[in-house]
Amino acid sequence: MKRVYIYGRGKWCSILEGCLSPNVKILAYIDNFSNENYTHDGVPIIKQDEIVEGYDYIIVSIMGFAEIKSGLLEKGISGNNIICFFDIKDADNQIYYSVIDKYKWRNELLWKYTRDCVIPAIDNLPYEIYTNELRTAGFVPRIAPGDIAIKEIICNKKSLARFGDGEFEIMLKRNRARFQSSTNGLTEKLREIIQSDDDRVLIAVADNYGRLDKYTDEAAAAIRAYMTLNVRKEHMALLSSERDYYDAYLSRPYIIYRDKDRRTMSAKFDLLKKIWQSQSVLIVEGEHTRFGVGNDLLFGVTDIKRIIVPDKNAYNHYQEILNAVEQYGQDRLVLAVIGPTATALAYDLTQKGLWVVDIGQVDTEYEWYLRGTEQRCNIPYKTVSEYADKNVFEEIPDEFKLEYEKEIILEII
Repeated sequence: MKRVYIYGRGKWCSILEGCLSPNVKILAYIDNFSNENYTHDGVPIIKQDEIVEGYDYIIVSIMGFAEIKSGLLEKGISGNNIICFFDIKDADNQIYYSVIDKYKWRNELLWKYTRDCVIPAIDNLPYEIYTNELRTAGFVPRIAPGDIAIKEIICNKKSLARFGDGEFEIMLKRNRARFQSSTNGLTEKLREIIQSDDDRVLIAVADNYGRLDKYTDEAAAAIRAYMTLNVRKEHMALLSSERDYYDAYLSRPYIIYRDKDRRTMSAKFDLLKKIWQSQSVLIVEGEHTRFGVGNDLLFGVTDIKRIIVPDKNAYNHYQEILNAVEQYGQDRLVLAVIGPTATALAYDLTQKGLWVVDIGQVDTEYEWYLRGTEQRCNIPYKTVSEYADKNVFEEIPDEFKLEYEKEIILEII
């Protein structure tokens, strides 16, 4: 019986588990940002420092394995005891075939590489090389940088409605986001918004259509895998080549970018913070979002009120949420952190004279930035929709809990 630790609990962890030999016992999962006494399918989740003797291997299930492996080596763990699932060299090492089935392993890597890298790279190459020409011809949308949108929000109190792949898939009547199912009402609402011409609302779309060299290899590969030729055609049928959009990734300024220089990142977050600096703020968020709790993201805000809504399928309560925010959001900046429902909320409430920013997962990005991690990871006691679909949430530390609970003025659950 081989006794192993699995490093990482992301989506590829389940793929790895399907390739393990029958004689393997998982001792624990390693997640440096998880709370203690937390489990995954009944198996303990520990931090790297809690690894104890008695194991045969640590298997890294994270695509960006180099940094993880380096950290383990620095802790004195022998390289002979580390297997990186996405390292081609490890997949060719016969020693590891008693732990991971050789054929399943190689087939997974070969299929993944072909499906996720080779085919999408070939299909997307013309758009990445000839971005300017295709934009001029109307095959690629015009997207202004996120910092321009932020300055418009600050200086002119513009509202913001963001469209990422989840919103586009809902408009196309497909489900992609785990936290919001597609409904006819939301589909039609999002279509109405993206085709609107209200200059009080900035329409932002993810900058996925042209050059991708500013993104990490992992992020660029994921974008290429999504942006198939058919998806491009579907998106452009909803977008206009005659208007300017803004980059929806303004709410994701850290993890997907190749440049993670601390000064550059600090400047990005400082600019975002200016949106709510010296403002009275109403935050509309999911039950476990806890935007700005436990960090300094909201420092400088005059006062904070919160309306709590369901983590998933918030749009099912849309009219009740809309009425509540209209009531409590007067003379406040409304920060909406409820997925595609926030896009709808930003538009509809602007029609009623409110100032609403669909701010997305800035808090998650800020937490990753503060930790200095270059991989998505769990954030204790908070929803991390891009990393894991958590069913159990850690308690908010006592030092933050009382203030957070005081800020809550309404719960729509």
